[in-house]
Parts: sequence; structure tokens; C-alpha cells
Amino acid sequence: MKSALIIKLIEAHSCRNEDAFKKALQDLAHDEERKGNVSLATSLLSSYLPDNRATTLTSSSPLSEMSFSVQGITPPPKDKDSALELLEIMQPKIKLEDVALPEKTKEALEQIIHEQKQSDALLQKGITPTNRVLFCGPPGCGKTMTANAIAGAIDIPVAYVKLDGLVSSYLGQTGANIRKIFDYVKNKRIMLFLDEFDAIAKKRDDAHELGELKRVVTTLLQNMDNMPANVFLVAATNHHHLLDTAIWRRFNTSILLELPNTEQREIIISKNLASILPDYTMDASTIVKLTEGMSGAQITNFIQVLAKHCIMQNTDKSLTDKDIASVWLKQSTLFISEDDNAYTKSLYTLNKNGVSMRVLEELTGISKSTLSYRFGKEEWADG
Repeated sequence: MKSALIIKLIEAHSCRNEDAFKKALQDLAHDEERKGNVSLATSLLSSYLPDNRATTLTSSSPLSEMSFSVQGITPPPKDKDSALELLEIMQPKIKLEDVALPEKTKEALEQIIHEQKQSDALLQKGITPTNRVLFCGPPGCGKTMTANAIAGAIDIPVAYVKLDGLVSSYLGQTGANIRKIFDYVKNKRIMLFLDEFDAIAKKRDDAHELGELKRVVTTLLQNMDNMPANVFLVAATNHHHLLDTAIWRRFNTSILLELPNTEQREIIISKNLASILPDYTMDASTIVKLTEGMSGAQITNFIQVLAKHCIMQNTDKSLTDKDIASVWLKQSTLFISEDDNAYTKSLYTLNKNGVSMRVLEELTGISKSTLSYRFGKEEWADG
């Protein structure tokens, strides 16, 4: 909230000037709406009701003159036919330090955040700060989480676009929905987040696509071109190879978020364990090795399953290799028979990553000699 507007509000109250008070409150609410704080703006205007105001504020004017409508706060746009809302306004609660990212990626994001915080100074010099970022990478690698962390660092809300409302089966309606979304955010200081971006930005030269999608991409490009600097657009896709070539030129930068490396996995695992199992003693090195190839979301899910196992099974507040191996084996061999060679491969992987033959024997009931024989065949197959 701007301090000048708050001062006007207090002065009007002190002077018992109802008209000035109402005007200051409207200005304050509209300022919050412009910044994307729609729920707060609505609450400010909704609070101005006869039952909520002190006697000193109601005695000077007739009731009809003092009340005003909250319709000045624009609700999120909706799809014309389904009546589904096209976006949701969210206040980010994630910090950049909460996201496990490579150092180079963090540096790039910190530069973007710094530019956004200095946007007024840059714009006065005719320089537009980076405000169009494309995140690429496999599912579960933190694209949405990273976008929220950036918005949190800049201290702006996120307009999260809902694809179920955006993409319509009616001819021309998807393009109209895109225009509604960009019109809604154009006067706000806000992040517009387009997840699963390839759904509306596919290549127009794809012979299998209908003309409707090509018109959608054209509409998207036009709206991106006309988007003001106060809107920070972030798009995310798991299939960047499907995007139309013209889309790439509309972004200031694209950032690839890959599967977490060893250092990132250590951070994700340690933070999750500290949060879920703070009283347990453990050596997380085995988990770090076994989660290679998992996304951040998969690692988090694995830790949660492991925590449930420990809380229900362990009474000595310790996290052992047997606990880790038991949960990992169940998850990795869920649809595999114990007679299947893939089951042996999973046991071999556990052994290679530090789980002893003794633990594996206790876990599976297979003797150490049999395991040693099977693992020997696996080593020979590996060359």
C-alpha cells in the first residue's frame, strides 16, 4: 500500500470528512488491484459497510451517500461457454533459497530479479527489464516452484492460468480467452504464469494440427507483442521442441531446468528430512545415490513415503539402510515379480549404492550366496 494513500485515509477520518474518506479508500483499493492484489482490494471495499463503521463515520452523511459498490474490483475472466475461471491469483510463499538449483541458474535468476526490482530506473532510461522468461525441462523439475520463488522475491502476485478453462472446444473461443487474460493483467504489477505452454504455442507448420490452433498461436504472439513492461510473463513447458519458432523470439531468455544433480539432490533430501523427520538420526548418502535420475518432485515423494514407513515401523528414531532399501525396492519394483530379472537388477543397484548383502538378505529372504551369484552375472553383463 502506498503511504500517501494511507495518510489521506487517516486525515479524512480525523476530519470526519466522509467523502474524502470514501475517495481515499477507493484509491487505496484500486492501487492494490493494479498491483494484482485483487482479494485485498475487494476486502478493503467490502469492509466499508454501515455495520462495520464507527458512529463518527456514519453520522455526517445519509446512508445512501456513504455506501459504494465493490464492482470496481475486476473478478478474474471466465470462459464464455464453460464459465470456468481462466486464471487464479496467488500470493507466492516460496523463496528462491527454497529451490535447489545449479549455481549458474541461480545467478541468472538473481539477475532477472534484480532487474525487476530496478524496473522503474531502467524504464526511465528506455531499457525494458527482463520480463519474459521461458522455463523448459522434464516434469517435476521445479518450473512452477521456481516461478513462484521469483514472484516472491520481486513481491508481486502470480496470475496462474488454468488450461482447463483456457482451451475451449468452441471455434475461436481459445483465442478470445487469451485476449481476456492479457487484457486482465495489462494494468497490474503481476506475474502471468502459463504452465504447459506447448498446449497453446505449438508449431504452426504441423500438418496434423487444425487451422484453429494456428490462429491461437497468432493471437498469443500478438498479445505478447503488446504486453506492457509491468507484466512479468513466465511460461513453462515439458516439450520445448514442439514450440513454434516465432515464440522463442518473444522471450528475453529461456532457462533449462534439468534433473537434479548430486548437490541439488543433497539439498532437496536434507531439507525434506529435516522438515519431516527432524528427530531421526540418519546418513542420507545412500538416498542421494539411489535418487539419481529422479526429478525433484519424485525425490520429495520418495522422502514422504520413507517418512511414513519410519514413523509407523521404527521406534528408535533412526533411519537405517534397511528402511531406505525397503521403501526404494517397493517403489522401483511395484509391478515386477521377484522372479523377474529386473528385480535382481534393482537389488544389484541397491548393493552398488552401499546397501550390504546382509541387509538385502534380511529384506528379501534370498541368501547372500544366491545374491552374490546373481550379482556376478549382472557385473558380467555390464562388461
